[in-house]
Amino acid sequence: MKKIYITFSLLLLLIMGFSCKKVIDLQPTSSFTTNNVWKDPSLIQVFVNQIYKESVFAFKDGGFGWGSQTDELYSNFNWCNENTYIMGQATPDNQSSSFPLNYSSTLNYWTTLYSTIQKTNLFFQNVSMADSVGHGAQLNNMKGEVHFLRALCYFELLKRFGGVPLITKVYTANDNTFTESRATYDQTRDFILTEIAAAAAILPKTYANSSDYGKATLGAALALKSRLLLYAASPTFNTGNDVSRWQAAADAAKAVIDLNVYSLHGNATTYNTIFTDFFNSEVIFSRVFNAQVQEDRYNTLYRDLSPNGYNGYSAYNVLEQMVEDFDMADGSHFSWTANGTNPYQNREPRFYADILYNGAPFQKRSAQFYEGGLDSKTSSLSPWNASKTGYTIRKMVDESYDFNVQPYSACQWVAFRLGEIYLNYAEAEAALGNSSEALNYLNKIRVRAGMPTITATGAALTDAIRHERRIELCFEGHRFFDIRRWGMAEIGSKDALGITITPTSPANTSFTYKVTTIQKRTWVPSFYYYPIPRKEIQINPNIKQNPNYN
Repeated sequence: MKKIYITFSLLLLLIMGFSCKKVIDLQPTSSFTTNNVWKDPSLIQVFVNQIYKESVFAFKDGGFGWGSQTDELYSNFNWCNENTYIMGQATPDNQSSSFPLNYSSTLNYWTTLYSTIQKTNLFFQNVSMADSVGHGAQLNNMKGEVHFLRALCYFELLKRFGGVPLITKVYTANDNTFTESRATYDQTRDFILTEIAAAAAILPKTYANSSDYGKATLGAALALKSRLLLYAASPTFNTGNDVSRWQAAADAAKAVIDLNVYSLHGNATTYNTIFTDFFNSEVIFSRVFNAQVQEDRYNTLYRDLSPNGYNGYSAYNVLEQMVEDFDMADGSHFSWTANGTNPYQNREPRFYADILYNGAPFQKRSAQFYEGGLDSKTSSLSPWNASKTGYTIRKMVDESYDFNVQPYSACQWVAFRLGEIYLNYAEAEAALGNSSEALNYLNKIRVRAGMPTITATGAALTDAIRHERRIELCFEGHRFFDIRRWGMAEIGSKDALGITITPTSPANTSFTYKVTTIQKRTWVPSFYYYPIPRKEIQINPNIKQNPNYN
């Protein structure tokens, strides 16, 4: 693996036009030139693979880091500087991001994403060299992939900042003046749609060769379009409630469904296999990490999420308010008054698949989050790694893997899946007043989860769909953006709650429960968007800062 990384680093230096005099003076007999690189499809594929690595965010930067800034999670180690936001301290001066992504970075990623966009632009500037020497057929799919990845990068910027500068030219070391201004939200959306259309015209529905699994497909491009147009139709970005936007969102989601390539995977008892069975029928686009070399916070997922008593890190702790939002098995809402004696009994199936709670069977014993238990803050086993809330994430964890033998393992981050598309479609159809169609797809999700069907209409149906997204898509990176597009971001900034569990029997079989505040949080209205790093505005004064940041 070391040789691969060294070769790739050299390749990047050559492609990007940088040089080192000592290396050049060596005049190796097996050296590359920039032109040779762009005439060799295998080397171009290495370059495209790097774009995938930089643009497809995963567990901490695609999911848990976002969830930790909402009413889903508490970040035990602040790996993505979530506390900067939840404590109301984010400013244009304390944003940082870099590639490789490091522990001190925030999820701002303005600089990181534009660096990746520079690579996509470089690809399109130079790929004609390979076309000219007869490699057009081999390169055609790569063009579709890079159109998709450039669209994905701009969507990541749009989510964070709103409208942004739309750059397709390649900057060189000779460029020292930057004058691009920000496009509007709608202009940025339309640019992304153009990139998606270019990708969709090229990409296949499926790949016959398993070695191509993980590459972008037509379904991936259309799924990105579905998410983009759902956001654009939502109240924050559609203040006049233009029904044509909701129709576009409905049509985009239905286009994915009508591919007839994907189907819901698993059932109420095998729900977690959506994430542990790689490239299953529900997965539209995912990033799979292999077990050949350790990549901290990515292929160490099972260790990072598991409790300290198992030698895990409890890196992200589920909040009590998230736990309480999982319904009872009969579809009724949880209540401490009615269900507080045994709060973890008779809950809906996804609760048991997604949450590791006190008494849950896990890897040959029951989890012990009670005071004095092996997984508690007073445990003798790495108490600094204990959950602060009394819960950890079970979703996405392959419990058959023993991370004590090897801390890293193959794992899958699902970027797009059919379950989300069904909920996108249901939300758009509900907004259009088509309750029966919305209920049809909402209830497909609920039936798969082993839950009673719903018959609501009007505002109650909208609320039911929003609740279903909270449960079905928890920890997958949606909540942060959902509550913003719905215009209710402040509900995600209420103080973080946990549970204190005290044994009341010598055998630790009965308990009392007390909801406690484990973190005070501050809501700042400007946090609908991230701030643009001040250094970027100093470089280009034409870029205007987001509202309410000094």
